[in-house]
Amino acid sequence: MPSRKTLLIGIALLVIGILVAAAPAIRSVLSEREHERKLSRGQELAAEYCSVCHLQPPPEILPKRSWEAALGYMGYMLGMENTDFLADHPSFAQENVRSKRDFLIMENALPAAPLLSEAEWEALRYYYVETATADPLPQTGKPPLHWELPQFRVVASDYRAQPAVTTLVRVREATREVYLGDSAANTLAVLGEDGQLKFEPRRFGPAMLPVDIEFVGDTAYVASIGDLFANRPSQEKLARVIRLALVDQSIEDAGIRVIIDDVYRMADMEVADLNADGVMDFIVSGFGTRHGSVSWYESQSGGGYEEHVLIDRPGSVRTQTHDFNGDGFLDIAALLSDAREGFYILHGGANEFRAWPIFETHPAYGHTYFELQDFNADGLMDILAVNGDNVDSDPYNTLKNYHGIRIYLNRRDLRFEEAYFYPMYGAFGARAADFDNDGDLDIAAISFYPDFSSETRESFTYLQNNGGLDFSAFTSVEVARGRWMTMDVGDMDGDDDVDIVLGGGYVPTGMLAYMGLFEELVETGPSVLILENTLH
Repeated sequence: MPSRKTLLIGIALLVIGILVAAAPAIRSVLSEREHERKLSRGQELAAEYCSVCHLQPPPEILPKRSWEAALGYMGYMLGMENTDFLADHPSFAQENVRSKRDFLIMENALPAAPLLSEAEWEALRYYYVETATADPLPQTGKPPLHWELPQFRVVASDYRAQPAVTTLVRVREATREVYLGDSAANTLAVLGEDGQLKFEPRRFGPAMLPVDIEFVGDTAYVASIGDLFANRPSQEKLARVIRLALVDQSIEDAGIRVIIDDVYRMADMEVADLNADGVMDFIVSGFGTRHGSVSWYESQSGGGYEEHVLIDRPGSVRTQTHDFNGDGFLDIAALLSDAREGFYILHGGANEFRAWPIFETHPAYGHTYFELQDFNADGLMDILAVNGDNVDSDPYNTLKNYHGIRIYLNRRDLRFEEAYFYPMYGAFGARAADFDNDGDLDIAAISFYPDFSSETRESFTYLQNNGGLDFSAFTSVEVARGRWMTMDVGDMDGDDDVDIVLGGGYVPTGMLAYMGLFEELVETGPSVLILENTLH
């Protein structure tokens, strides 16, 4: 019979054996608990810090790799300087993130001290990276894309900029002309109805970086962005509104005068008589960078304009006026991108406006354009909205399945319902018109950030309305040769159908991972391309 000592030794060895055998399971349980604890804490911190500047983004909007890069930039805004977690990323991605720090320094926007501890910052990153998908989520509900372009004939133009940075395309139906602005060359050029140069690119003094143009009588008003690539602090306010006094409705010998200056980096300009005094006022989308605004410049009886700030934050991409509530006063529809993205209607009267939110989205939506159109012929203005700006905090041009073209139907009383979505990577602009003359609105759309890894890049799409917001999608290889930054539609040749003009933009933005393709596009991509409607 074993002694007591022997028995105790045996029991001890048995317990040790059990513990050794169970060690992996115990470590797994402890690891799982730590995992859950860090996820929970990270989610709490995301709710606390990520919702300060914008809607809290859900983890599934980016894959893991892209989240790490985005968090590198966001970390700077929280005072977190260490980006060692990006060590496995390619050099171009690391350099891209570091450039964001330089931008924040220029804007004097770096916190004086960290806003959270290193452990908290690690937990916040852990939450997003661990719960994100490994790869981007695929597009869903996308109709077949037909690689043919019915009804349109591709017309090459003799206009050529090297490289083209076409920031303005405007079809002027009254004179059968197309105005082209290049903000890198600081020029304004004019094409004739055949799509060929009518007036050579002209530089004006003071310098003009055209992004919008409006014609009123014998005057052209031009919006100059001021700082195309955001190389200067936003508070320098380099944008301006310029008046061109046309001679025989032409810019060839037009005189130039700055009528509004000290404007935030401008994306859009609306000319309208807001206060019904018979004199045109200006609504300016000062996208800015770190600072910006939507402002109304009221004409003064003694000359000049008085600024009224309507929305005091950056990111405004476009405004449009319409009397939504039927009170006889123009309301202002405004689309904002950047951080707290959203669509707002500012309504009121007697020089007073109040912003009413229609929708808000997380910051990766990247809204770029909207226009008001009546898609269901009920007499109410609906919203055609475009989102696909893919440059902010993302060096990889990550494919996002929520980028594309949306139609929001007007349900009265400032209520709008999303009724249609066409997924389109990097969607950048769109125009609605009855291109096939069948009584409903079709859509022409461009992408500035398509899938550059694909041999069949969807840079342009014609959405033909079959009725009831059922659209068929068309494109062509010839149109896919370009990278389109701007567009406009209109009857440029006077034959009573709607043509399309595409403006090329050949900058490396969004193409850091595809520099070989970028160099090819710079050499071979058209500066402008006309899609002539052959209906008539």
